[in-house]
Amino acid sequence: MKTKKQKITIFLLLSLLFLIFSFSVFAKELEVEYPDIQGVKPETIETPITDYVKYIFNFAIAFVGLIALGVLIWSGFEYYTSAGKTEIMATAKKRIQAAFLGIVILLLSYLILITINPQLTIFNLPGLPKIQESKIPETPMSPLITTDLLGKIKKIAENVKQIPDEIKSTAEKIQELTDKCACERTQSLCLCEGGSDGDSCQPRRCYAGPNDHYPCEDSNEIKDNQQKIIARKDEILYYKNRALSEREDLILEIEKVLNVKISWYEEAISKQTEQKLIDYLKDEKQWLEYERGYKQDNSPNLKDKLKELANAIAEIEEPVNKVSQLPDECLTNVGDTDICKPKCKGECHDFLEGCQPEKCEGENPCPTDDIQKQVDEISSLPGKIIGICNEIITIIDNIKKTQERTVKI
Repeated sequence: MKTKKQKITIFLLLSLLFLIFSFSVFAKELEVEYPDIQGVKPETIETPITDYVKYIFNFAIAFVGLIALGVLIWSGFEYYTSAGKTEIMATAKKRIQAAFLGIVILLLSYLILITINPQLTIFNLPGLPKIQESKIPETPMSPLITTDLLGKIKKIAENVKQIPDEIKSTAEKIQELTDKCACERTQSLCLCEGGSDGDSCQPRRCYAGPNDHYPCEDSNEIKDNQQKIIARKDEILYYKNRALSEREDLILEIEKVLNVKISWYEEAISKQTEQKLIDYLKDEKQWLEYERGYKQDNSPNLKDKLKELANAIAEIEEPVNKVSQLPDECLTNVGDTDICKPKCKGECHDFLEGCQPEKCEGENPCPTDDIQKQVDEISSLPGKIIGICNEIITIIDNIKKTQERTVKI
């Protein structure tokens, strides 16, 4: 069985442990306004642990003192009001003596600690030095960066790459089909001249008449390829205009965004004193200079290649226009007697069959030499255009690598 004195001691110890737990847990967020005890008062979450220990120590001394004072008052009251009750008076007297003894022990322990080392009651332990955080300056932002400019330019290059070979193959198909054309497939126009018995059946000219009397056997296929090559020409010219438009946006981005950022980093470097930040800023500036080099300073660079692409596409426009129009001359040349020569047979009057046309004679009425010349000119351009597109794609990939780098500080 525990005595009453032991129970009181256990109660005091539990109370003290509860106070320590309360300070160590609930004081973190400082939701409670703590009283000032001997100039010590936790106020923020940054209060060091030594201050908490000191505060709890002072609080415990004050708390024990208040308990001792309460015991003295209560025991004194009990002692003076228990006249004739010797047992109660003896118990009260013992409590008074115990309270005085506790106060004396408390004071003596404090004096002993001060005598041995005053630091034992100050709790001013040295803490770790606070690490200064390197604050990275914020780079300037620009409202101009609203779309993926590089992505659009790369898409243009990828689309343009598919067109030149199709234009070349279509032009070669037109040449192949027109090479088969001949005056022999056309009809001669024959008329009787003289107006008397001496009239003669005379040939006038050749013409493309009904019943498939056309100089080109595959005339419908030729027309289809003429329309196809014109459509491809219009498509690649659209991308030429797009390339020039995106080039203007690229120049604007370099002037208004990239150069501004590089100038900002140069100024930020000149203002910094911490070497770590200086190195970081120099590294960022260097990457931006790499990007600017790919866009306008290097050889090759994106700005020049876009201009070069537009010029190369412009070179293909004229020969494509000509090769799409020259097959029309196949029909008009049929009527030229120096190219297609008409032939007739029979007599005009009193002749059973009359004046009858025969097959025309002559060479191919199509301007094959001119078509060949335009096809040769077209054939030299796809490799050039595709090569420029590949360079543009490579440059953009290099730019994106500089933009996707891992920043470390």
